[in-house]
Amino acid sequence: MRHILYILIASILIVGCGTSSSPTAQPTTAPTTNPDSNQATLIGSRWNVLTINGQPLVGQKALPFTIESASTVSGHSGCNSYGGPISIDGSNIQIGPLVSTLMACAENDIQTQETNLLRAFEQVRSYQQTDTSLSLLDEQGSVVVTLAQQP
Repeated sequence: MRHILYILIASILIVGCGTSSSPTAQPTTAPTTNPDSNQATLIGSRWNVLTINGQPLVGQKALPFTIESASTVSGHSGCNSYGGPISIDGSNIQIGPLVSTLMACAENDIQTQETNLLRAFEQVRSYQQTDTSLSLLDEQGSVVVTLAQQP
């Protein structure tokens, strides 16, 4: 049954592969922590990836990440669209396993970045949210992905 779900998600992503994205949003001021952030504020939220494992993005293309529902995420990783399950429980969060389209990247650095992003998402175990940013942390509490809220 899971395989059918993953195939369905991949099919939907392939059809939507031609959508455009907005440029990566950069916070202009230091964000303040939002103590009331919880699962409800994440559902339906849209973000742009800013860093992966502490490294800024290469290329000019935005990498959107959307928490579609309490159980599904989607986005674009540079060359391919992806989607899959998400589980949120308090400040604990798990993403994946993710499925993606299989478009080849023309540039090696974009392909490497895409691979690193998808691997980083699957390492996520918790998050910290502020008014304008989302930090995804691994099991040791290290930030693996930072994101800025889309306007």
